[in-house]
Amino acid sequence: MNTILSRLVPLISSHTYRSVRFVRSNNVAQRIKTNNENIQTVCVIPDPIVNRGIIYEPPYLFETDLYPNYALLAISIRGYDYVVLEGYFRYIQKLAKSLDIKVPEAVAIPAKSSRVTILKPRSTQIDVEHHLNLYHRIVKFAKVKATVAPILFECIRLNIPEGVELKIDVPNIADDEFRYVPDVELKQLQSELRAIDHEKEETQKAKEAKRALRQKEKAQAMLLSILSPFNDETIASTFDDSSDKDDKTE
Repeated sequence: MNTILSRLVPLISSHTYRSVRFVRSNNVAQRIKTNNENIQTVCVIPDPIVNRGIIYEPPYLFETDLYPNYALLAISIRGYDYVVLEGYFRYIQKLAKSLDIKVPEAVAIPAKSSRVTILKPRSTQIDVEHHLNLYHRIVKFAKVKATVAPILFECIRLNIPEGVELKIDVPNIADDEFRYVPDVELKQLQSELRAIDHEKEETQKAKEAKRALRQKEKAQAMLLSILSPFNDETIASTFDDSSDKDDKTE
């Protein structure tokens, strides 16, 4: 081995060559630093006598999870009682933390207010009027194991308080649009820009129509100019025929 390495040393560059020492053992390979700060690699060769009959398995087989995972889940809860909903919202986060589940996002959606009126019997007059606020919370889970997901869902379902609506689904982009409060000024500017673009398109269409009409008129004039000599000859021939007929009659 040393003779082979001595022959290969001139062919290998200085920055790629490292001294190697082969050891027959069952320990893990390790690197030893010498006093000259040159790294010496220790290549450990398994002893064939001790490891007889053992099948080698590549390490990438154990990198994948044994059970599948849910990539991303969204739990949506709604209710009219703020205190109850907020307590349930915090309970879901603590439950996920205790089960070692990642919570990438937990957001509070702006409340939606509604007005409810009750009319008097056989009348259009208002008897009772109520103003209700619907509160909304969203909790997102990432990489939930298939073995832990049923436990999580069952705990959330069994501890749901009264008057709270629960929904577990895959997050959707369209569902996240209502999270943001609309900007009135931005919408107004966008509508103005759309109106300006519409006017530009209309003017461009009118210009193109005029241009097409002019080209058509030019083509017709060119055809008339090309066919005009033939028209003169036909007129002259008809005039000659009529003069001959007049001479014969005379």
